Amino acid sequence: MPTAEAHVTTDRASRYLVQLCRHAGQMGHGFPSHTVRGPHMGGERPKNVEAGWSETEGTISLDWGTCTLRATSEALTLRVEAVDEDRLHRIQTLLTRNITRMGRRDDLTVDWHRPDGTTSDAPAPPRRRRHTALVVALAAVLAVVVHVGLAAGVLTVPHWAGLGADAVLAMILVMVLAKGALVAAHLRRRRTSSKAR
Repeated sequence: MPTAEAHVTTDRASRYLVQLCRHAGQMGHGFPSHTVRGPHMGGERPKNVEAGWSETEGTISLDWGTCTLRATSEALTLRVEAVDEDRLHRIQTLLTRNITRMGRRDDLTVDWHRPDGTTSDAPAPPRRRRHTALVVALAAVLAVVVHVGLAAGVLTVPHWAGLGADAVLAMILVMVLAKGALVAAHLRRRRTSSKAR
């Protein structure tokens, strides 16, 4: 059976072992769809997932193979055995995505290697989630710039003076404040959910 191992350096290895196994165990019929996107996954999901764990050891069994986890005070160690190379890469990808998502505050990285010491070529998780807040913030700034530019244009036209200009400026202000509130709520929700993990 193809085998790969990973060593994730963290002083909270037990916490991540329990969290990962609990997450897998709750899925019962496969990891959630957000963990299996991407061309390397081929859209296929494991049909059965079972997990058992203690504070220092865990096992996640999928119909594709098995992952054995061990937590020490310095690291979380994972060992994956699969029915073939393709399934090995899929399990590695599922685990890597979940660990990096759960450990994003600690900036966890998962480096896979073969038992013989060679590097395993499991795909790295996408980093687009970290950039979501940046993209939302840039979109908000762009919206403010556009709105301010429109307001400046409105103020330079004499026949828009008075009540009409005030109404337009009030609508722009409401739109800018609403967008700012949405961005702030999104960032607060992400921060709260990452603290809960």
